Amino acid sequence: MHYTIVMKVLRKHKNLSFGTSPDNEQGLQMKLEYDEDTKTAYGEIAIPSHFQGHQPEHVHQGILTVLLDEVMMHINQAMNLEVVTGELTVRFLQLAKTGEPIYLRGYFVKKNKKIVENRAELEDDIGKIIARAKGKYIEIDPLDDSK
Repeated sequence: MHYTIVMKVLRKHKNLSFGTSPDNEQGLQMKLEYDEDTKTAYGEIAIPSHFQGHQPEHVHQGILTVLLDEVMMHINQAMNLEVVTGELTVRFLQLAKTGEPIYLRGYFVKKNKKIVENRAELEDDIGKIIARAKGKYIEIDPLDDSK
């Protein structure tokens, strides 16, 4: 009798994520939490002024998009899903001031075959919604170097 044993060896790369890596000195270095019972991720961050957009003292919308994507990606990682961002739809509802707290919250919605759907929102310190997002994440093979 012959047995074939297949072992998956995950590549070990240094995590330099712009949003969450403590090793990326130019990144946001935000810390996120995950609640397994509700499948939600959350955190808080104040964005420094060097990430402002065209409006003085306000966070660039691209940085707000990163926050939304990162909180949704945190859910995927906590659920041990190997995914890449496939689609983001963001609605900006108000400007966010640099240096002031922004509260992040992301929710798992569903998983169909290889597509994971999540939602996220950002709030200011009085609970007003800054931005909302829907994200679709595509499941990948972690051993496939072509991705």
